[in-house]
Formats: sequence, C-alpha cells, structure tokens
Amino acid sequence: MPSATMEYPMSDYRYAFLEPGHFARGWHIVRFSRELAVGEVQRLHYFNRDLVLFRGESGAAAVVDAHCPHLGAHLASDGGRLIGDTIACPFHGWTFAGDGECVSIPYAGKIPDKARRALRGWPLLEKNGFISLWYDPDDNPPEDYLPDISAWGPDSWGDWHFHRSRIRAQPCDVIENIVDIAHFPHVHGGEVRAFENRFGERTVTQLSTVDRSANAQMVIPPDLPFDLQAMSQQAVEQRSDAWGDATYHGPAIMYYYTEVRSELMSFSSWWVNYHTPVNDEEVDLCSAVILNSLTDEPLPAEFVELYAQTAHAAFGQDVEIWKDKVFRADPILCDGDGPINKLRRWYEQFYLPLAG
Repeated sequence: MPSATMEYPMSDYRYAFLEPGHFARGWHIVRFSRELAVGEVQRLHYFNRDLVLFRGESGAAAVVDAHCPHLGAHLASDGGRLIGDTIACPFHGWTFAGDGECVSIPYAGKIPDKARRALRGWPLLEKNGFISLWYDPDDNPPEDYLPDISAWGPDSWGDWHFHRSRIRAQPCDVIENIVDIAHFPHVHGGEVRAFENRFGERTVTQLSTVDRSANAQMVIPPDLPFDLQAMSQQAVEQRSDAWGDATYHGPAIMYYYTEVRSELMSFSSWWVNYHTPVNDEEVDLCSAVILNSLTDEPLPAEFVELYAQTAHAAFGQDVEIWKDKVFRADPILCDGDGPINKLRRWYEQFYLPLAG
C-alpha cells in the first residue's frame, strides 16, 4: 500500500520514483566508519531487505543479504561469526566472502555449483569516513561519482559529528528541498538573498545566500534539546554573513560547504546529508558536520556539537511538513517557485533502466 505522502493512483504513476518497492539506483550511506569496528557484525534493514554488515580482520567492510541460502538462518544470529574476512552461518557453518561467494561448507566434500553465488553481496564504498552501499536491482556496475572531502580526517578537521533519525517520508520529498527556494521564509526563518540551481548528469547544486530574518516564519520541531527560536533570534541580532554550496551527488547523498562570519564566531563547515530508504514508508535521515575556524581562535567543543544538532534540526523543520503532506505529481506552480519539475525529471533517471 502506498505511503500517505503519495496521492497518485497505483495504476497510473507519472513518475517511476512513486512506484512502491522501487528504490533509487546509486550510492546510499548505511553507516559512518567509526560505527563499525573490526570483527563486528551488524543487522541492517534497507530497501525492504534484511542485510548484514560486517568488518573482517583486514579492516574491509562488506554487506550481504541477511539470510543463508541453505536453510534461511540469519547470518547475524548469535551475534554473527566472522572467520578472517568471511562470515559463517551460525546454523550449519556455511561460510561466505564479502561478495557473497560461498567459500566453505565444513561438512561437504564439494560446494554445490548452485550454492557458490546464491548469496547476494552488495558493492560498498568506504571513503570520507562513511560506508556507502551501491543499490541497483539490475546489477549494473557501480558508478564513480562521490568526490573526496579532503577536509575530513584526523589530520585535518576531524571526524563527523552526526545525528540520524528514522522518519516517515518519501525520498522524493527530501530531494526536492535542493530547488525549493520559496520555503525558506516559512519553514527555516530565512530570507533568501541569492539562489541558483545548476544541473549536471549525476549532480544538482544549490548556490544560496540566506539571511536570518525576524520577519520570517519558522517551524519548530518538537523535543529539541535547545531553544531554536532563541538561537535564530540571536543569529538575527549578530547579523552574520553566510553562504553555502550544496550538491547532491546521485539520488541520496548531499555535500554542503558553508562559511559563516559574525562578530561572535567565524567558521567554515562541511555537511554530509543523506537519506537512505528503509521501506516504502520510511527513510533514515542523517546530518553530519565537520567544522573549522576561520580565525586563529579554535572553535569551542560545545559549539561544534550544538552546531551538529542544529544542522539536523534544520531537516527536522522539513520533517514536520513531510510527515503529513501529500505528493502532488502534477503541482500548480508559479514563477516564484524553483525548478521543481526539472528536478523531478533529473531524479527520475535513478529509477529508470539504463539506456542500452
């Protein structure tokens, strides 16, 4: 049954991304690197699938389908059993490499040919301090479109400060934010001074300058551990100068670089925002940040953590709208809206079969 955020009839979808059980081809972040230790096995559930993530003794991470092709045991039962860089089923000991190949059956003289590739392994990319899974139901090879973030790492700005939440929303709702100029003064308390979108083959970019405004409206997410309204008012009084460059690389991972200058504090920041589909109803939504001072004064640790919380709260403002909106497949738009239909046509490519 389609989500409450869908309105289009099941028999007549205008866009492939509205079809239940259909998820975007591309890279999707499933964990940050520090969340998975060597020798650790974790259960995942994304794309309506049970998956197992593990890191073998070499340090390489892997994701395979969760259930053994033998008699269906979950490979993470009993905490999972790793042997070197392989994972063994806790039921009968069938052992699989990170790409899903069956490499051992301890009580068999020969591995059946049918068993060798019976378990699906998923391509992974670990870089910039996060672990991304390549999802493609048609098994096309992964594409190389995720850039390096040279500022990340122990010898530079440090590791990510991140906040993740599971929300009821559609991926198409999340990604439309990149072109939605008109929602800033109603949801985020901002007044847009400059705004531009640029489209590439696998990228869409937002170049924006948004000022805090006392006259703008703001959505306040519930249960925040800080006073978002007071912080916004403080930003208005400080008259900070800020600009940002946000780019979706593929359908689900956004890099955002921003610089903020004020009398109180001046800093630059990289964000990684991602949404990974859990099922037809939910996504894992996450905001991660690293910061660097633009002056000789180091940034206070408490400010860095608070900034990470406010970054995720900014998405929380949108969540309050997404959770009970419907999706208009044929919206009535005006000349002040951003290029919403162009964005949808760009986004559709990740749901359609590759040409050729």
